Amino acid sequence: MEEVITAIDDALKAALRRYAEVLTPSLITIGKTALGTPGKVMHWRAQTDAGVAAPKPIWPLFVISAYKAALPAHERHTWREALSAAIAIEIMVAATDVIDEWSDGDPSFVIEKYGAGQALNAANLMLVMSQQVLLWAAQEGNMPALQALGALQDLLVEAAVGQHLDMLYEGMGLDEVTPQMSGEMSDRKAGALMSGALKMGGLMAGASDEIVELLARYGKRLGGIAQIANDMRDVLPQESDEADDMATTRPKTDIQRRKRTLPIVYTLREESEEPNLLQKAFSAPYSGDEDEDSLRQAIVDAGGIDFATRVLDLYQNDAAEILAQLEALSPGAREELALFSGAG
Repeated sequence: MEEVITAIDDALKAALRRYAEVLTPSLITIGKTALGTPGKVMHWRAQTDAGVAAPKPIWPLFVISAYKAALPAHERHTWREALSAAIAIEIMVAATDVIDEWSDGDPSFVIEKYGAGQALNAANLMLVMSQQVLLWAAQEGNMPALQALGALQDLLVEAAVGQHLDMLYEGMGLDEVTPQMSGEMSDRKAGALMSGALKMGGLMAGASDEIVELLARYGKRLGGIAQIANDMRDVLPQESDEADDMATTRPKTDIQRRKRTLPIVYTLREESEEPNLLQKAFSAPYSGDEDEDSLRQAIVDAGGIDFATRVLDLYQNDAAEILAQLEALSPGAREELALFSGAG
């Protein structure tokens, strides 16, 4: 694994050097800051060199793992052929992280350090760079990179639509957003990213349409699983001490932002003689003085967590079936995707 991440880091730095004569040093610095946040390849490299443990940069590993999963065992040593797609995903994710943090009003080291204007300008540039990396690879003879470029552009469109719906739903009426609408929004926002990353890996491998489609479907389910699990954690009752300690640093909760996640949507659509506490709260913008513990308990009492759990189970079962089909077509695929298959 360390060999793969190191190769991704080297390829990423080589790609960035191609911009050295075009970009100003200050703009390069902003980009490197975004690419060096926790969970990114450059952060992992710096921490590892310093002898400090760091989270694995999963996004480019999605691409490499999918590439290897799509090929026969004796061809998986060629994974470096997928490096351009891996670093394209890494640059894209670093850019969309900044955009999402700004859109959701979440804490952002990049925005706080450089200001929203400069940070968003750099993020927009990085979205272009992520696509140029694949174009360069194709121009240099790696023709599957063109298909991967198309997949990257498709996922950016899907993710943008998902983000739009996420923000749009915040201002809609209590019962206007259905669980199906919420699920489809999550599939576009979170599912599209993982689906696109795995699809790009399969395309770079030159895999059959059937294998590429299975990888894409598996990625979409993994994204949905991660999103539902995150949505459930966000609304579950918390220990008050933990909430107090993190109040100044953590992002706003889904309740505060009036998000329409599955457990929240289910609770908002509860039919009873008297409105539940969440329905009363969501009838008005967030005031800052709500008893959030009571609102979290209202979600539990209405069955919002149980409903989300049932949907999560369906997603996990579907992911397991897809993985079994993939394993039948490409023996060893399950092992190559083991880093991520715990969710499925």
